[in-house]
Amino acid sequence: MLFEQLKQNRKKPIPIFFGTDWWSDCDDVAALDILLKAQCCGLVKIKAIGINSVMRYSAPSLQAVCAQYGLGDIPIGLVTSAGRKGFLCMYQKKLASFCQSGLTNADCPEAFKLYRGALAALSEKAVILDVGFPGLLMELLQSPPDDVSDLSGIELVKEKVSEIIVMGGRWDKPGGKEYNFSAYEVNRKAAAYLCAHCPVPLIFLGYEVGKDIITGGKAVPGLTGKAYAAHFSSNGRPSWDPMAALLAVTGNAAAAGYSLVRGKAAVDPASGNNNFTPDESGSHAFLVKTMGDDFYKKRIDEILYLPLEE
Repeated sequence: MLFEQLKQNRKKPIPIFFGTDWWSDCDDVAALDILLKAQCCGLVKIKAIGINSVMRYSAPSLQAVCAQYGLGDIPIGLVTSAGRKGFLCMYQKKLASFCQSGLTNADCPEAFKLYRGALAALSEKAVILDVGFPGLLMELLQSPPDDVSDLSGIELVKEKVSEIIVMGGRWDKPGGKEYNFSAYEVNRKAAAYLCAHCPVPLIFLGYEVGKDIITGGKAVPGLTGKAYAAHFSSNGRPSWDPMAALLAVTGNAAAAGYSLVRGKAAVDPASGNNNFTPDESGSHAFLVKTMGDDFYKKRIDEILYLPLEE
């Protein structure tokens, strides 16, 4: 199994910050499932989770998924400026019914403040993985010095983060357009800001990478399978977010089955369309698959279908 192979060469867990929109698609749950299982195997340590699209059952439903692995104490923050407030996700209420802690959204801090505190406390560099809307990343970068750090957001990220992996954009053609970057004005502006101001390497997993990799389903153990069923994706779902999560866990693009096209990314704040200027010395990169689709499907399903007790 991949996790066993990674453990042989992993001296200590990779610190991970996980951002998710957690509302419209069950692949967010699958991505979290992969990260939680990786933490149980000692490969990563999830320092904070930021939900960047807030609805009634956001925090309790996410904590319930963590708690089934004995990881219910992972800190959760919310982006209260995010869109889609009040909407009811297809799986959130179902998953929230399994939350035994009584956690509510009101108990959670602002996500960018949670990130700031957790980053400031680190003694090593972390990876930020974001598979949702980019507003959290913009708020973090724009944050001023505070009582946890005298560094600005950009300075703090530069000092404490090795790279940011983002599920967003469409990079297989000029002027590509993808939901995370184009839905709602706030997200278009945030994606544009992220590309213009991020002080560390940005790696994009685009729409084109995951759309044909169908993984998961209702038979996945635990609450992840229930999320697939509630989402009417009992036979699986495209694997955008799980592929990004597995890249973060693997820690190496080539080993994860990708080549990197380096350069400079930009997003139009008005339309959300993205463009890319190739440059070998560029700090941005988008992923291109180097393996057949079955390679990624087998790796993801092997992890998703692990019994909870493992």
